[in-house]
Amino acid sequence: MGARLQIGDVAQKRGLTPDAIRFYERRRLLRRAARSGGGFRLFTESDIDDLKFIRNAQELGFSLQEIRNLIDLRNARYPDCARVEKMLRHKISSVRAKITALSKLERTLKQTMVRCRQNLRKAKNATAEDCPALSEISRRKGTKKR
Repeated sequence: MGARLQIGDVAQKRGLTPDAIRFYERRRLLRRAARSGGGFRLFTESDIDDLKFIRNAQELGFSLQEIRNLIDLRNARYPDCARVEKMLRHKISSVRAKITALSKLERTLKQTMVRCRQNLRKAKNATAEDCPALSEISRRKGTKKR
């Protein structure tokens, strides 16, 4: 059996905080760590690899539930690559939708900025009306759900 590391050492090795590791453990993304006689969590190299997997999956945009599903697939005796591929297709579709929404947002912001610049040019030569950007933001419909 390899050396076992305490939570602080693992956190430093993985660039995480001990609270993050405890969070992953509570969310059942990480197996419960063994305990020392003094009650300290003791992690194996396998646990450290699991933490790397979790962080990498998060960086790819997977939710905690999706990561839990990926971990189950990863730990299965016969991983179902077709399910993983389906999850990846869904994630790509989601990313494309976000890109479309962000492109639309960028166009709207650029149009508002153009109106703002035009207004600033007028202000140098004449009396400027209210800021068109602030007026437009006030008029926007609140369609975003929280």
